[in-house]
Amino acid sequence: MQTNQTVDYSKKWLVLSSVSMGIFLATIDGSIVNISLPTLVHAFETDFALVQWVVLSYLLTVTTLMLGVGRLADIYGKKRIYTTGFIVFTVGSVLCGLSPTIQALIGFRVVQAVGASMTMALGMAIVTEAFPGHERGRALGITGTVVSVGIAIGPTLGGFIIQNVSWHWIFFVNLPIGILGTWM
Repeated sequence: MQTNQTVDYSKKWLVLSSVSMGIFLATIDGSIVNISLPTLVHAFETDFALVQWVVLSYLLTVTTLMLGVGRLADIYGKKRIYTTGFIVFTVGSVLCGLSPTIQALIGFRVVQAVGASMTMALGMAIVTEAFPGHERGRALGITGTVVSVGIAIGPTLGGFIIQNVSWHWIFFVNLPIGILGTWM
């Protein structure tokens, strides 16, 4: 038996803005750290092979968890998992910035990546549901652009932050956007 339900699309741009923030943070963090690797080698007085795990732990965790996160969202709801992901990512970012050792930084990058996997896995699905069929292509195109911009801006922003502040701020920079995105 089929029922006629009307879907409320009135908040579609707010939804797109929130999802775009999550996607931007998750993708920028995949590339912002790359530029800081030599700085991290010096700051933690360790070798480059160990510091590479700061990047690898993030990417491996995101990649590994995305499929499972999608299934959890089917069970518990996309909005709940997405919002939790924003919170986990933001807390993970702060913990990364406060890391006293390279091992702690690698571990906190895994925490950060758990949150990122939640936002990345569900962002497109949420946007798809928020927009009517005739506008979905444009909305998904915007999110695709956000992915590209995040990946492209990461190294430049990371270099600027490393040059002018300290490596800690490549993680702290996520805090205001993470709080705003969670609220939205």
